[in-house]
Amino acid sequence: MEETPVILVTAGYDHTIRMWDALKSTCTRSIPYTESQINRMALSSNKHYLAVAGNPRVSLYDVFGTSEQPVLNLDGHKANVTGVEFTQDYKFLATCSEDKTIRWWDIYAGSCRRVLDNGSIVNDLAIHPDSRQELVISCDQKGRVRVWSLKRQEILCQAVPQSDVAVRSVAVSPNGQLVVAGNNLGQVFVYRLTIDSSPQTGRIVELEPYINFDAHDGYKITRVLFSSNGLYLVTCSADHSAKLWQLSERVLPAPNGSREGVIQPGAELVHHLEYHLRWVWDAAFSSDSGYLVTVSSDMRAALWDISSGTVIREFKGHGKALVCVALNDATG
Repeated sequence: MEETPVILVTAGYDHTIRMWDALKSTCTRSIPYTESQINRMALSSNKHYLAVAGNPRVSLYDVFGTSEQPVLNLDGHKANVTGVEFTQDYKFLATCSEDKTIRWWDIYAGSCRRVLDNGSIVNDLAIHPDSRQELVISCDQKGRVRVWSLKRQEILCQAVPQSDVAVRSVAVSPNGQLVVAGNNLGQVFVYRLTIDSSPQTGRIVELEPYINFDAHDGYKITRVLFSSNGLYLVTCSADHSAKLWQLSERVLPAPNGSREGVIQPGAELVHHLEYHLRWVWDAAFSSDSGYLVTVSSDMRAALWDISSGTVIREFKGHGKALVCVALNDATG
């Protein structure tokens, strides 16, 4: 396989990883994965490695290699691996699982450096974009959003958007200032993540409620994700659709003659992306935030033009439900 600037990968329940020529909608490489279904995937920022989360193993593949065998297997989880993400320097990998733990892996050593015990099934995670903070954000089956310190291996703060309603997916904005969580009732909760460090008090990390809205009318949210430029938020859902949002702030007239107006945050629906025939499970933005790929139980992947909200290509070939996608088309 010749190196290409666009790496697009899809997988799901047919035990096959497929890599695509995104411009021609043709499959360029197919890798069998017979151990289990595939739950989630991630591409390293240098495009060389693909992390595949199954049950219970995580496997790393050489994107530009020819072997069907992984270059590294990460064993340690005891149940379905539900989330996987590389650090920006692709030296470390974070995973979470139905075994109620989060694991922090050293890629070069091929070993687990940290095990965080969450106490309940972990549905998703996100790594804070500022590596100096050493923070991982998780969400779980009991409805909690937690911020973890990797160094201290402890919970720094948590939020419970709605008691006993599972939070399915979590995302952190590219600037690290917002945390978004989507739950089983179709609701989205946005928090301000504040990090205050001082010699006197040490580091104080807080999740401050910012805005919440009903995104999918009671249908389960399967994925929330920010675009690379932070302007867009996509939500995927069991209602067979995805929605593209813009989070914004507007200044309301000041009450009682005060000179300072009141800032009101809001979420504007940019596009209701209706194309798939079954659940939409996952999505991935292009590096310029101009395009979006979605995957569905209808066995199709769709490439969307964000400016128009229309499908410009589709990718067919899988024999069962598609539940995960990874895309890296960065040029620098």
